[in-house]
Amino acid sequence: MKKFLLIFFLLLTSAFADHFRDATLAYKAGQYAQAKELFELSIKKENAIQGYFYLGKMYLYGEGVEANPSLAIPYLEQAVMKGNIKAKCYLAEAYLKNRIKHDDAILLLNQGAKESITCKEIASAYNILLNS
Repeated sequence: MKKFLLIFFLLLTSAFADHFRDATLAYKAGQYAQAKELFELSIKKENAIQGYFYLGKMYLYGEGVEANPSLAIPYLEQAVMKGNIKAKCYLAEAYLKNRIKHDDAILLLNQGAKESITCKEIASAYNILLNS
């Protein structure tokens, strides 16, 4: 009976796995390869919209993957569409790094700067004056 309960418990806990939580913990611990895999799972299995944000940021800055702002863009665009304010800042930076959609980048930075200092910091790094 104990063996049956143990197996049942293990099956139950795996059914309710929280890939996003585990990914966030791995990310914060600097275990980026594991975090990337778990963020991908969190998107597929849990529809964890913040997974898009983290994957985009990882590709933008090369956290556990080779830095590739072009690969960051689709993830960050999804995060922006899903309402992540900080994703606007990083998407703007990805556009600027790729030398595309300059006007869109400035618009995103202006929108995001109202709620996130990150946008102000990115604008400053690229010598972009924001509307006050």
